[in-house]
Amino acid sequence: MKRIRNLVLFFNSKRRRALTYAAAIERRLRAGGAKVQRVCVNDAACSLAKGVDAAVAVGGDGTVLYAARHVIARGLPVLGINAGGLGFLSGAEQKEFLAAAGGFLRGEFRTVERSLLSVSVLRRGRAVSGPLPALNDCVIRSSEARAFTLRASFGGKFLSEYFGDGLIVSTPSGSTAYSLAASGPIVMPDLEVFLLSPICPHTLTHRPIVLSAAADLRLEVHGGRYGPQRLTLSLDGQENLTLEHGDTVLVRRHPRPFRMLVPRGFSYFDILRRKLSWGER
Repeated sequence: MKRIRNLVLFFNSKRRRALTYAAAIERRLRAGGAKVQRVCVNDAACSLAKGVDAAVAVGGDGTVLYAARHVIARGLPVLGINAGGLGFLSGAEQKEFLAAAGGFLRGEFRTVERSLLSVSVLRRGRAVSGPLPALNDCVIRSSEARAFTLRASFGGKFLSEYFGDGLIVSTPSGSTAYSLAASGPIVMPDLEVFLLSPICPHTLTHRPIVLSAAADLRLEVHGGRYGPQRLTLSLDGQENLTLEHGDTVLVRRHPRPFRMLVPRGFSYFDILRRKLSWGER
């Protein structure tokens, strides 16, 4: 990693702790000689300056997810600094970063790559939305309290029909998010796979499955038992699209990886132990 001179700082203005942390981090970065562009994730528009070397996202995982979708086209690396809850996508805590900011600006942090989803909506064979990136997951669910059917195929072959409250398609990074709450497995983040986790399936035989990300996943929308329903496709819990009966959600591996900055001693297993209290009795 080369020396960092120009930065974009993403922050969440609705979290008091994130605002406090962001102000302290910005002062430290400017004191180290870096130019800093501030971007509030709660604003409607996001325009990044030219010549940016890297990004810092101060907040919870939602702030990192927002930053990831806006920098992926430029391939900018992002350092997440936790000012939220669990912070699975964060590379450092605030105190750790303030102590190591000099090394960060000198390019001493390392880069790890995480895969993203590329999601499109096809209607009568034509793309009406996308492709759009998602770092954690895309979720199909109903706005009504009624089950519905999705017909899934993978690599051109029929996989299964899912009847229930919805379906989560997750990246390995998103395995510790909504998918985990739906009894999905925790997956090493450097693997190239899709995770399919049904939401309240109406059968005991449907369980989460891990698929290779080398092939396309297609999810055809069918209505419930009493006709079409209003369904929503949610990307990272932040972008929502309305689906119609007969639509197909096409999920592929995104051609670009998300580049995440972490300290040299960073360990994913340390994150799991600290965030999930592994091994504690």
